[in-house]
Amino acid sequence: MIAKVRRVREVPIFIALVALVILTAVLNPAFITGDGPSAILVEASLIGFLAAGQTNLIIMRHIDLSVSSTAGLISFLVGNYSMNNGGVSFPVAVGIAVAVGLAVGVVNGALVAYLQLPSLVVTIATLYIVRGIFNYLAGGITVTADQLPEYFSQIGSGSFLGIPYLFLIAAAAAVILTLVLRYTHWGRDLYAIGSNPPAAKRVGIPVAHREFAAFALNGVIAGLAGILLLSRFSFADATAGLGIELYVVAACVIGGVAIAGGVGTAVGALIGAVLLQTITFALGALGVSQFWQQAVAGALLVAAIAFDRIVAMRSTHRATRLVEVPV
Repeated sequence: MIAKVRRVREVPIFIALVALVILTAVLNPAFITGDGPSAILVEASLIGFLAAGQTNLIIMRHIDLSVSSTAGLISFLVGNYSMNNGGVSFPVAVGIAVAVGLAVGVVNGALVAYLQLPSLVVTIATLYIVRGIFNYLAGGITVTADQLPEYFSQIGSGSFLGIPYLFLIAAAAAVILTLVLRYTHWGRDLYAIGSNPPAAKRVGIPVAHREFAAFALNGVIAGLAGILLLSRFSFADATAGLGIELYVVAACVIGGVAIAGGVGTAVGALIGAVLLQTITFALGALGVSQFWQQAVAGALLVAAIAFDRIVAMRSTHRATRLVEVPV
């Protein structure tokens, strides 16, 4: 039983998170008092929510860097609609988010799945396209809290038993997507594609259709993240969501989602997001400058990728030895 638990990739990440919290609390007890833990969960929520969707792509050896621009655009569109119409109902806000997010996801999915263009190149292009459209529409417009319905602030600042609503939403999404990946035919196909794309095609898995669907789903998740972004800050302008895409990828990798494909869960990505934010808050609590906070986060990402590569090489070497036939 213990050996089985140790093989779960998320366990070392969670242990590292607990150890970091304990160590920082010993050095600075104020770290775990007051609003500190809640603030960490709030900051990790948006990254974790987006990372849950990104997991579906990374396990297939793909990536989507346009999620930050998509979320930012939708946060502005919903906020601007509310500002110009004296409010916006929740169903309409969700409808805008799903429609725009799905449109971006469909474009990315079609280019990657059916034209077989590299996902990195495609999504960098759509990142700039969406951000350009965003900047054109937003201009100098700023949406403020008094122009939004009250439910946005309730989602962004409310909590249940001390756990922020934003984190509960992110956790629910991570759990649902993890179960879908593990227990549905569609999810197992994604793992198979990431493990060995040519073999997946040979056994009859519709690789292009699966890739397209995963990008479309990721677009919808990015769209819904726009509502979370607007709720988090109750504010939107042309800078909304700027630069968070790399943190999303970092959360996935740190949370055990293999860049080489075929391995990882959305729950692990969420834990990675929490660990990433905990490191930032811990370094701040210990008086480390913001520059070094970013440097440590970058070093952690490199270490996670290197560790994943070493594990993959050892697994390959072990499998090769098992199939060797003595002469």
